Amino acid sequence: MTDLVERYLASVERRLPEKTAKDITAELREALEATLDAKAAELGRPPSTDEVAGVLKAYGAPAVVAARYEGRMHLIGPVLYPWFWPAQRTAIGVIVAIFVVLTAIRALASDNPVQAVLQSADKVIGWGLGTFAVVTLVFVLVERTADPVKLAESCWDPKSLPREHIRKPKSLFESGVSLFFDVLFILFWTSLLKFPNELPLREGASVAITLSPVWSVVYWPVLALGVLSAAAHLFDMLRPAWSRLRSAMSLVGYATGLGVLWVVFQGRPFVEVQPQPGTSPEDLERALRLVDGVFLVALGFGALVWAITLGVEVHRQIKATRMSLPDARAAACR
Repeated sequence: MTDLVERYLASVERRLPEKTAKDITAELREALEATLDAKAAELGRPPSTDEVAGVLKAYGAPAVVAARYEGRMHLIGPVLYPWFWPAQRTAIGVIVAIFVVLTAIRALASDNPVQAVLQSADKVIGWGLGTFAVVTLVFVLVERTADPVKLAESCWDPKSLPREHIRKPKSLFESGVSLFFDVLFILFWTSLLKFPNELPLREGASVAITLSPVWSVVYWPVLALGVLSAAAHLFDMLRPAWSRLRSAMSLVGYATGLGVLWVVFQGRPFVEVQPQPGTSPEDLERALRLVDGVFLVALGFGALVWAITLGVEVHRQIKATRMSLPDARAAACR
C-alpha cells in the first residue's frame, strides 16, 4: 500500500512547481492517509492493492491532480490542460527538428547559405503556427465532444505508476527529438543519407573531407551504439520514468562509447582531406589541422560528458537498490 501511494505522490510532485511541490505533496499525503485509514476501518483490515488503486483512481490521474492544486482554468479546461502543452511541445519540436536538419543540408549545398537559412526560417514559423493551431483544435474538439474526466480516468491505471522515481521523467518532446537525430545519424553512418563534405578555404580553393580509416575499425560498434541510443529514446517515449532497464542500457552504451573513443584516439588523425583544383599544399595542411582539431575538441568533450553521465547512472542504480532494501526486509519478515 505504501509503495503504491509513494509512487502516486512522486508522480504528482514531478508535475508541480518546485516552490510549492513539497507543501502540496504533504497536504495530499495527509488526505490520502485519512482516506485509506477510513477505508481500513470500514473493511476491518488494511486495504488491498486493488482497493488502494481504486482510492487513487478516485482522486484522479497525477497530471489532473497537479493541475487541480494549481487552480488552472483555460480554454482547454483543467482536466485536459496538463496534456495540452506537452503535446504542443512535442508536435512543434518535431517540426522544428525536421526543418533544422533540412535547412542545414540545404545551406551546405547552396551557394548562398545565409539566404537558404532565411528562406527556411519563414517556412518553419508558418509550419509551427499551423501545427499549434491543429493541436489546439484537436484539444478543443475533445473538450467539447467528449467527457474529459472519463477520458483522463480511462487513460491511466494507478498500478502502472513507475516504481522508481530516481529522476524526473524525460518529456515526450525531448525523447522524440533525440530519436529523430538518432535515426538521422544511423542513415548517415550507413551511407543511406549523404551530406556535402566539401570545405571551402578561400576563393578557388577547397578540400573534400572524409573520415580516416580508423573509423572503419569501429564501424559496427558505432552502428550498434546508434541503434541502442534510438532504442533507449524510444523506451523513454513509452515509459519516460527512470527504470533499471533503461539505466542498464545507458551504462552499456556509455561504457562502449568510451571504449570506441579510446580506439579512435589511438588512430589519429580523425579525418582525411583531399585537395580540390586550385588548393595548395599549405591549404591542405591548414585544413587538416583545423578539422582534426575540431574533432579532437568535440570527441574530448563527448568523452568527458559520457564519463560523468556514466558515474551518475551508477549512482542512480545504487540509490534504487538502497530504496528497495526496506521492501525486501519487510517481505523477509512476513
